[in-house]
Amino acid sequence: MLSFMCHSADIFQEIYGYDAPYNLYSSAWSCATDPQRRFRLAVSSFIEEYSNKVSIVQLDEAAGELVLRNTFDHPYPATKLMWIPDSKGTYPDLIATSGDYLRLWRLGADNTAKIETLLNTNRTAEYCAPLTSFDWNELDLNLIGTSSIDTTCTVWQLETGQAIGSTRATVDGTVRTQLIAHDKEVFDISFSRGSRDMFASVGKLK
Repeated sequence: MLSFMCHSADIFQEIYGYDAPYNLYSSAWSCATDPQRRFRLAVSSFIEEYSNKVSIVQLDEAAGELVLRNTFDHPYPATKLMWIPDSKGTYPDLIATSGDYLRLWRLGADNTAKIETLLNTNRTAEYCAPLTSFDWNELDLNLIGTSSIDTTCTVWQLETGQAIGSTRATVDGTVRTQLIAHDKEVFDISFSRGSRDMFASVGKLK
């Protein structure tokens, strides 16, 4: 069950709900403000098996209800979702998810999702250390930092292009920095607002 409260004077109903056909684990607001894309939420399932889902729901202002726009498959439950923090709409419509890998998805005009890139620091090993969380740098949208149970934090440099008309056909990423941040698992990472180079991380103590 997804619900949110709206305090806008333009919207009369205060609480809106969406009943998903599965348990929900995480959610994220889109920063887009244009009429076609505003009031969008991404929500992810929590199903204890490989096949999971990410759904895009949006407030239908005329009907006064949350409606499902699209659902796409996701391997394992997504530990976090985040839309590209681009309120000006100059970048592609991207959403990132973390789990076994960091994935970037590009959404079309009809909210259909296409996988753009799959990022993993260890491409030779059969086992990948799951990612617990990530953060998208608001100052430099080409930077995403991830945290992992393998004690590391990794900052990825994305190649997205800026103007929509000249974006690359696919999004790519390279490791900018990786460091052993903790002695135990790292549970979350957060960039300092207004900084490209400073972030905080939290993890297991014992």
